[in-house]
Order: sequence, then structure tokens, then C-alpha cells
Amino acid sequence: MKYKLINSMIHNFTHSFVGDCNYVDDAFVIEDLYKIARLKKGEVVIITWHPVKTEELFKLTPRVRKAIGYYRDWFPKHAENHRVPLEHLTEYRTEVFMANNHQLCVKAVAIDDRGKEYSCYVRP
Repeated sequence: MKYKLINSMIHNFTHSFVGDCNYVDDAFVIEDLYKIARLKKGEVVIITWHPVKTEELFKLTPRVRKAIGYYRDWFPKHAENHRVPLEHLTEYRTEVFMANNHQLCVKAVAIDDRGKEYSCYVRP
């Protein structure tokens, strides 16, 4: 296992989730995430991919929950394609929040089985 592959895997997955290719029920998912983050006024909206945490879903819109379902189904295959065995990840999440300058920020964060944290900002 090459641990350096984790960073590109989480960046690509998060970028796909918040990007223009994630169009569900006649709208882009990032539009809903933007509205939620704006209403939270600086609080972080967290979507945990691994391990799955369903309690986070209740704070999200039906469109975002539907997209998360699709992406959770795809995530193991995506990790496999990047040669990142899921047993080497203890946590992986996407954080969405509004910066002080009112810009939308998206951050991918993962922790490996050695306790090392990987994080990168993703441009939606």
C-alpha cells in the first residue's frame, strides 16, 4: 500500500461529488451544499464517507442525501481504482463551509491506519 495515493483519491472523489458532474433531480448538488453552508454561518457541514455515519444525513436536503447514496455505493470501487484498500483508512470525510470572506470552501480529510491525516482543499 502506497499511502501517498490517499491524497489524490480523496481529492478526486470529493471533486467529483461537489463538481458539475453531480447533477441530481434537476439541480447541481453543490447548490444545495452552498445554501446549507450559508445558513450555518461558518459551521462545517460534514459528510463522512468512511465509516458511514447516517446521523449526518438528517441535516441535509433530499437531493444531497440521494447523491450521497449514489457516491457511497461508488466509493469502494473508486478507492480500489486508486489502489487504496479501505482497511488502511480509519476515516474519510468531506467538509463544506463558508469562509469569513463568504467564499464556499470544500475540504477533503482522511486519516490512515497509522494516524496520519491527509487533507486538501477542493475547488467546486
